[in-house]
Amino acid sequence: MIQDPAGLLRRIPELKPLCEDPGVRVAVERGDPFRLYRALRWARWLGRLRSHRELIDSLLAQRRLFVRPIKSNPWLGTVNGFGATLLGSAEPDSHDGTHIATHYVVALFAIPLLPLGAYVVRPAEGGNMMSRGWSLFARVPLGLLPWLYSRTLALGVMALVVLGAARSFHASRNQDVRLINGFPKPLNVELAGRTQRVPARGMIILPAVPVGRQQGRAVTDDGIEVDALELEVSSGLEVFAWNIAGAAPVYRETVAYGPRSSAPEPPDKPEIDCGRKVISLRSVDYAFREPPASMQLSKADGRITRTRIDVAPQEEGSNPLCLVVLLEENRTAEAAAFLEVSARMSGWEPEATARALRIVLMTDPGAALRMGRAAIQSRPEEVELHRLYQWVAERTGQQEALVEEYRARAEAQPDSATAQYLHARLMPWREGARAMEQLAQRFPTDRYVLRSVTYNRWLAGDWRGTLEAWERLRSLDASDASGLVEAEATALVALGRRGEALALLKKLFEEAGPMNRSRTAELYARVARTEKGVAPDELIAALEGGGSEEGSKQWLLRSRAELPTQGAPDWPGLRLMSAVGRDPQAVVELAARLESPDLQQLSDAGWALAYGEAVRTGATASEKVLAQAYVVDDASLELFRRFVRGEAVSLQDAELEPELRAAACFVRSRNKALPAEERRRLLEQARKEDWFHGSVSEAIASWAP
Repeated sequence: MIQDPAGLLRRIPELKPLCEDPGVRVAVERGDPFRLYRALRWARWLGRLRSHRELIDSLLAQRRLFVRPIKSNPWLGTVNGFGATLLGSAEPDSHDGTHIATHYVVALFAIPLLPLGAYVVRPAEGGNMMSRGWSLFARVPLGLLPWLYSRTLALGVMALVVLGAARSFHASRNQDVRLINGFPKPLNVELAGRTQRVPARGMIILPAVPVGRQQGRAVTDDGIEVDALELEVSSGLEVFAWNIAGAAPVYRETVAYGPRSSAPEPPDKPEIDCGRKVISLRSVDYAFREPPASMQLSKADGRITRTRIDVAPQEEGSNPLCLVVLLEENRTAEAAAFLEVSARMSGWEPEATARALRIVLMTDPGAALRMGRAAIQSRPEEVELHRLYQWVAERTGQQEALVEEYRARAEAQPDSATAQYLHARLMPWREGARAMEQLAQRFPTDRYVLRSVTYNRWLAGDWRGTLEAWERLRSLDASDASGLVEAEATALVALGRRGEALALLKKLFEEAGPMNRSRTAELYARVARTEKGVAPDELIAALEGGGSEEGSKQWLLRSRAELPTQGAPDWPGLRLMSAVGRDPQAVVELAARLESPDLQQLSDAGWALAYGEAVRTGATASEKVLAQAYVVDDASLELFRRFVRGEAVSLQDAELEPELRAAACFVRSRNKALPAEERRRLLEQARKEDWFHGSVSEAIASWAP
């Protein structure tokens, strides 16, 4: 027996043989005409009830057989052309004027967007397409095409929902990570088991890194490890970046837009974030891309701001921007770590290694010694690296072991100019100077030996010998001679040939590389200070590009050249240099507040005056700070210290440049416990040895007795 609660079999007797299909039978027994219509449609499509195809086609062509009562009238109407209406005219009945119309969501009054249902209707008389009344009698199943369209649309919506949910889930479990390389060499970066190559001073995006702790490692093509960390990856961030070793100058700034009629506000100063390895931001308007130059605003908007994050550009050959920032912020330890990585990446190139060792020595002497050893082990034939290693070892208390190490080298290689030179330069100054002169006879073309001979003759005040040795050195290696241009300039000035010194310095300035150009410009300013008609800062201004803005000024160089620094930033070292020639008490007080990076802002003569006065007056804190400058070796520093204290010692065995000796003599002359005649001789010697008439001469004239 077949249940027929809706009387479908009485309405459509032809259905009885079709009830052998389970889908048709269930629809009849549930009394659902729409389900019955769909069951017949699926049976036709799936090839069931093949013996009854003609009957099924006949039934499906008459949707009125499957009517359902209307429970509520559908909404009909449009607003601004959008709404719902009845469209189409299927299965018209000429007897009662009815037909089947489809209820659509429409656009522009008549463009169907979404079918909602179908009805047996009769239009009211006198209506038109834009305004028509209807009589609705019953609901019927949708036609084939509207039904397929609605189901396709529904499946599409479901797919979008599923896809959106999948993407949301994927996004919640993964995060794109930017890999930023601030170094001048490409890096191979491994993160979360994936390896990517990041170009020099470039950036790539590593997509879909799983959240959680991920191990990261960055190495050069030579296998040198630049950085390694455990990265805690979080999701839902606009920017998540690994700034490798914190070396790239990533900056954040606020971009303001306002009405054209209003005066533009001064831009906010960008915040440069150096040393920070992980950068995570949930919201940023312009991530590593240029913001628009202007923005369309309404009158009510007023001034609006947007945030931007990017990497500051860096000029090739210039000091890394992050190094400058870290040193200016007195983050010396971070700067030291950055420099050590840079030196390793350069293959222990001497200039990069020297720059790193100077900073690392201030923060971690043990690390500096380790770096020096690593450098010479990597490049054992590089003499400059041996010199740097010796310099560090002497300043970390390794003098005895160092001398023994290089004595053994010299004995093992008696015919090696390099081995003999490296040993002789560790001897006490006067003994070493004699040894170098002997080596110059054995190895007359060795540039390192000749460099030492030139340097030692300069310290000893042998001006003609200095000129002769320097000219020989220049004929062998012009770049080496440029590194000793102060010795040549001092000798020329001491011999009364100041004009020649200025001309030589100008010539060398044009020939020199970036580092020597700065040193040459500094020397030119010191020599030209007392010359009439000569601008002392001529060469420094050339380095500055002729600019007059504060940002273009070489304040550090001007300070070391002992030029005026009005308008400079309020740096402690610059304040001390401004006072060093006028007020000894202020100099000692300022010295106590210096940090290690500030010492680089002092000229050698300025340092010597400040250190000597701190020692003479017993200002222990200032003395301790200034001793970290490493201007002279430990043995010479101790002699300098005892000399200015008034002890019965001589500077003959101290390895001191003329200006340093002049400063020591002047400070000692201020000791009123010494005989008046000795004080007078000391003062005369100080005046004589200050050949460039700089800070020492100014202090002689200005410091109160």
